[in-house]
Amino acid sequence: MTPGHIESPLIQGAQRYQRLTLTNGGSIRITPGFFSCSSALYTDMWKMGVRTLQLNMIPPRIIPPGFIATDQGFLLIPNQAGVYLRGMQWVNYTVTFSTMIVSSGTSFAVRSNDYSEILITINSKEHSSPNTLIVNMRQELPPPDTYIYNATLPLNISLLQWYDIKAIVQGLTIELSINGINASIIPIPESSSPYIPSVTPGGIAFTTSNSQETFFRDLQVIDLSSNNFGTILYQDSLTSKQAVSDFGVGTNELPVILDGAKRDRNVWSGDLLVAGPVLYYSFYEPEYAAGSLAILNSYQLTNGPVSSRINVGFPLQRSSPSDEFISPIFYSYTYFLTNLISVAEYYLYTGDVEFVHDQWSRMQLLMNFFSKLVDTNNLVVASNPIWGYDYNPSYGTYNGKFTKLNILYAMALENAASLADVVNNATAALQYRQQAAAVRTAVNTYLYNSTANYYMISDQQTAGIAQDTNSLAILSGIASELNSSIPQRLLEQMKQKLRVLVANGTGYLSTTADGIPSGTSVIVSPFISFFHAAAAFEQDRSDLAFDVLDSVWSPMAQPGPYFTGTFWESERPNGYPGASTSMAHTWSAGITPILSKYVLGIKPMSAGYTKWSIRPQPGNLTWAAGSVCTPHGIITVNWNNSHAEFRIVVNIPRSTSGIYSMNHNFQF
Repeated sequence: MTPGHIESPLIQGAQRYQRLTLTNGGSIRITPGFFSCSSALYTDMWKMGVRTLQLNMIPPRIIPPGFIATDQGFLLIPNQAGVYLRGMQWVNYTVTFSTMIVSSGTSFAVRSNDYSEILITINSKEHSSPNTLIVNMRQELPPPDTYIYNATLPLNISLLQWYDIKAIVQGLTIELSINGINASIIPIPESSSPYIPSVTPGGIAFTTSNSQETFFRDLQVIDLSSNNFGTILYQDSLTSKQAVSDFGVGTNELPVILDGAKRDRNVWSGDLLVAGPVLYYSFYEPEYAAGSLAILNSYQLTNGPVSSRINVGFPLQRSSPSDEFISPIFYSYTYFLTNLISVAEYYLYTGDVEFVHDQWSRMQLLMNFFSKLVDTNNLVVASNPIWGYDYNPSYGTYNGKFTKLNILYAMALENAASLADVVNNATAALQYRQQAAAVRTAVNTYLYNSTANYYMISDQQTAGIAQDTNSLAILSGIASELNSSIPQRLLEQMKQKLRVLVANGTGYLSTTADGIPSGTSVIVSPFISFFHAAAAFEQDRSDLAFDVLDSVWSPMAQPGPYFTGTFWESERPNGYPGASTSMAHTWSAGITPILSKYVLGIKPMSAGYTKWSIRPQPGNLTWAAGSVCTPHGIITVNWNNSHAEFRIVVNIPRSTSGIYSMNHNFQF
């Protein structure tokens, strides 16, 4: 095999791996990004991060549809679910469709929305509970699934026979009929949650359990509202691929990055804060980041929020923002902001001006939304508990003046100003920078505990030290604006309060126990530890940064019953994964860009690496070598600290320029 680019023309579309045999010595590099060093463990962990990402990179048009469109209608095999994507404004309506049960029963949901739905199941006579009607309320907030009603049906429900279903959804009742026979009047209980009204808007969804296989066809939804009575809201035979796409379970149009290869297999905006850098420092296939951001941002409400999560089968929306969108979860205030931050980061690593122009109007609308949440003290106030979740739902919702949200808002404003510069909107750029300065000052004035020396979780949660809040305060520069010594104090505080020091324990806790609801288990989060390690490196504290890397990531790289060759979603403080942990989760692969950016030392200083910085932080390593792909070519760095002098060799692309420097704390 001769050196150079090798391409195989016969790889099948679903083939993810190919065996390469090297017969005459030498080496093979699969990715343009590369890292190796004197520590075999760090070298292996860099590769594990790349492998974790690769398992979650989904090329366009390879995901099979969740619903199968046939000439008899949708066929749903077991464990499928899809909701009509534009039913968020529906409240009172009549649903009619036909269904044929292949096995067990048939299920559909009404008033299905971001946070709740009413699930109606009709069991066949062959079911263990024959000819029964079962109704459950499903919701995002606890309790997640509540039984509300059951009844015996007035007719036998046989397999492989079509039945006409009619459900009149009106107020707090659902009138259900089958083949024109009144089956039941289902009472909808009053909501026990102060955050969810008893009558919620939402559309129609079809679903199957692990024992069900069902056909659905000839769907019609008619409005019963007084101002639109009798209007057909949706009508389709359910026999086309377009209808499958309408329910968000078609094939993927764009290349995307999933959160987990097995669970949840969704595209999450917050995860891209790590997944993006992993991509840029390894495969450098920016279209996967662009595809993920484009489809997330295409689901936007008219007042500005963009989707935090989309199913891999959701179609790219090409219309204007709409309040009809239902199934993408507009999950979190913090995640809304990460969409914009990731767009700006994508531009930094690629220099893709066209993408910025494509996204600009939506990003501007998003920032307008947040500007209306700012109080007289220049702080964002989180008032909608439905959007109060963050990266770990078990930690509950964050309301009031949530510190992390305000830090991210300041960061988003600065990134929005940079995007405004790209589109030549000087007025918006100036406005965003002025707003950012005001928010940064307000965070230091109102949300920093000067007595205990940490940034509070919120004005309502003053106890507890959160790893993400204090790490982001350092990375954003907010902490150093308060006092140049504050970042170092925060790093020491986190080591003292969050480092797991018990026997058989490892890692850094994501928060102290007093920062989360009573009875909730504290996790070690590789996702959040990415920001912690970066903050330490940015402050030239490679000693603390390497301690984070060693204690958080090395347990996942050790041989044992839980070793997967990829990084886990989260860890227990004992170094093991939790019971429902995703074992190949992209947001946990942050050690890969950390090693390339800070240890090897390569990072962009202007869009597309036209200007770059090379600033190695060796720690106790004796050598490191690697490369990073840029739009202009590949940057390679090879440094050696094993002798009496520090030696470094750098190769850079033409038409770029940069600065080389060393950590002033480094000794050799």
